[in-house]
Amino acid sequence: MFRRISLIWFIALMLLLGCSSPSTVALLTDYGWDDPYAGAIQGVILSINPEVRLLNLSHAVPSYNVREASYLLVTAAKEFPRKTIFLAVVDPEVGSSRKAIMVETLDQKYFVGPDNGLFTDVIRSFGFKKAVSITNVLWFRKGDVSSTFHGRDVFAPAAARLSVGKNMDDAGPKLLEKDLVFLERKPAELTNQGITGEVLHRDHYGNLVTNIPASVLAKSGWRPGMALEFVVKYQVITAKLAEKYSDVPKGEMVLVLNGQGLLELAKNIGSAGDSLQAMAGDSIVLRTVGSTEPVRNSNPTATATRLSSREK
Repeated sequence: MFRRISLIWFIALMLLLGCSSPSTVALLTDYGWDDPYAGAIQGVILSINPEVRLLNLSHAVPSYNVREASYLLVTAAKEFPRKTIFLAVVDPEVGSSRKAIMVETLDQKYFVGPDNGLFTDVIRSFGFKKAVSITNVLWFRKGDVSSTFHGRDVFAPAAARLSVGKNMDDAGPKLLEKDLVFLERKPAELTNQGITGEVLHRDHYGNLVTNIPASVLAKSGWRPGMALEFVVKYQVITAKLAEKYSDVPKGEMVLVLNGQGLLELAKNIGSAGDSLQAMAGDSIVLRTVGSTEPVRNSNPTATATRLSSREK
């Protein structure tokens, strides 16, 4: 009996002292790997919390591309457990009057970074709980704060302090959801042109991931095996709607639903992005072959050029 009671007290003491798995800080930036920037922010975090678990989501976000970074962040963050801390830095306005913020979503995930729309998709997907502006200098890195490296001097130490159990309310004044900067995201929709949308991401393979979800595609009545026209940057490419890349010969374009349930244009064993010189943010139209509806896109003076599915 005495041993059993002692064991219970030991377990209770360990819980009280916080003997739990280490905090996780996941990093997403456009710093790349050629420079010391990504390593420096990890060093700052480890200096404050040597027990932290650091994960690199990506440091290959296209430079300055906040829209693409927002999509990449929400796509990765969906797979993480509650209480994960995400440090995201794609900050073309670093050193300006834009706020440094910390956001908690309804699923108890935390996001630290610039207030420039980077957290648009995580807030829309996970829900907004609260946010603060990081102004308390005790949450900054010791020493002078660089006007060009807030990732090291503001965001990394703030994420680290959060990881050791500091209350985010102490980092600075509270912000309402309406106080934050959000990207304008127009959802894909079925129109008389076809399905209109945008490219969210051009991945490592050159696949063009769009914002067209399976639900909108289903409303069109189009089925796998059909040939469709994909219009981007006033180029019209004919591609087969399929279930997997290998449903078309090597070198041909194909339309498939990816792992997130979003439509993407790919080139089997090739790069659709290189072939079309397309990138995140480009407007698109998906329509039936031979459509005579005018292409209404970002450049009203341009005309659409039809390409074969194999043309480069």
